Amino acid sequence: MHPGKTTYKVGLKKIVKLFFYMCLFSFKTFGQSVGGTTSGAQTYCDTINSGFVSVSGYVGNVVGWQYSINGGTTWINNGNTFTSQSYFNLTKNTCYRVIIQNGSFPPDTSTITCITVYLPAVGGIINGGGSYCGGSGSGNLTLAGYTGNVLSWENSTNGGSTWTTISNTTTTLPYSNITQNTIYRAIVQNGAICMADTSAQAIFIINPLTVSGSLTATGSTTVCYSLNSNTLSISGKVGNVVNWISSIDNGLSWNTISSTSTTLITSGLMTTTWYGAIIKSANCNSDTTAYININVLAQNPVNAGQDIILSQGQTSVLNGTGTGIVVWTPSYGLDNPGILNPVASPSLSTHYTLTITDSNNCMNTDEVMVTVLPLEFNGMISNTFSPNGDGTNDYWYIENIKYYPENEVTIYNIYGNTVFTKKGYNNDWQGTYNGATLPDGTYFYVVKIDSTGSIIKGSLDILGNK
Repeated sequence: MHPGKTTYKVGLKKIVKLFFYMCLFSFKTFGQSVGGTTSGAQTYCDTINSGFVSVSGYVGNVVGWQYSINGGTTWINNGNTFTSQSYFNLTKNTCYRVIIQNGSFPPDTSTITCITVYLPAVGGIINGGGSYCGGSGSGNLTLAGYTGNVLSWENSTNGGSTWTTISNTTTTLPYSNITQNTIYRAIVQNGAICMADTSAQAIFIINPLTVSGSLTATGSTTVCYSLNSNTLSISGKVGNVVNWISSIDNGLSWNTISSTSTTLITSGLMTTTWYGAIIKSANCNSDTTAYININVLAQNPVNAGQDIILSQGQTSVLNGTGTGIVVWTPSYGLDNPGILNPVASPSLSTHYTLTITDSNNCMNTDEVMVTVLPLEFNGMISNTFSPNGDGTNDYWYIENIKYYPENEVTIYNIYGNTVFTKKGYNNDWQGTYNGATLPDGTYFYVVKIDSTGSIIKGSLDILGNK
């Protein structure tokens, strides 16, 4: 064998063997791309969240990660070429996948891993409820402004102390003629593992129908003229007193009495009067009680007669009129205070009151003044006064002058000139002459007491500046 030829054969075998291994290596290194499997799916009940999605079992290199927030309808590249993808505070359901490419082979997509995010449940509000009279009638409650799904409804008839579950998972709850105070609410949950939330309450307030009740009087409903008092009371009512009303024309017209009390005091009535009260229960219609009639008896006429003026030692008969039991007060100076026409002989001026009680035990009174004049005038005559308008000692004063209406007074100055004169003087002079204030100084008076000619003279001082 030729040595050179042998060498050639040996080299050829080595070359074939080398090619075989190179092909085998190329097949393993540059095989078809395999996207692999992603992992790390999570479910959260809040937007506070974080974590990683990783890929495994892939063949090739990470070209990039993609995410979708619409369930895989569209995908968005985020430029991440690592084998894991982080997330932080997602607010929506988000799915991830990764693109793998091995050499020049076509790229492959991994499996999809989704992060499920449930927003916190929001119970929302309920449209409906309110205040009703007697019953609510039929209607629907509607849930609005909620986040999640309705698990059930609940109601309470004891102010929320206990609740009864209503198997209704819709956002509308029908009701029919609620007749007692009732509270409704809905239970909402967003995601099976998340906490539920309770809606705002819908409250039905059912007010009782108005009942006017009845009126009673603590005293008699037949009363004396003017001298009367009574207390009216309401019993058996349902609701509040809006006001009272009264009528003095048998109900043809009514006057409003601004009182919300359940009692009303009447007094001093001079004519027959009807009374009633208006009652109202919350938003229900008002109602009026049956009327109560306070019958006022006609006044028994009583007259004590005309005023009398006597001189000391004189007597006079009092001229009282009326029907019934007679009493004069005081009894001083009367021969018989139990008759209409007693003889009066008081030594002092006396104010007499005649009281007569009729057959209905009603009393009426009248008065008479018996003035007793002294035999001689002995009243004090002021010798000084100060007409300066201060309200004290502004008038010249003659005691008891009013009992001598026929008096005549004349004032002179030191020159003998008349500065004031008047018949029937009644303590009303303020030291003036023709409308002007007289100067301070001494003046002289002459007082004629009555027609008998009794005259009193003296001096007086005007001290207007004192």
